[in-house]
Amino acid sequence: MSQIPPPRRRRALGCGIAATAVALVGIVPTAIVFVLASAMDPNYGWLLFITLPIAVFFGSVALVLGVIGIAFALTDRGGYAWPIVGIALGAAQLIPAAALLTG
Repeated sequence: MSQIPPPRRRRALGCGIAATAVALVGIVPTAIVFVLASAMDPNYGWLLFITLPIAVFFGSVALVLGVIGIAFALTDRGGYAWPIVGIALGAAQLIPAAALLTG
């Protein structure tokens, strides 16, 4: 009789998908404001003062979740794709804030 192999751990996949979802929650409002400001009326641009801090918060949370997902992927010898996507999207949200703060 042979033993059943233990189930594969999917912690990295879960953290990576969570990081991507959290990053998208931060990206979508900012993208909507950009579309509204460019297509409808330039007066919608003031909404960026509301959406940029939200994007920075969700981007940093996504970055942390992505790094945790990479750590889990290293220990589980699993897939790296979703955590890397979460890290990339989280870092992309932090770039406008860094540009705004550094001038």
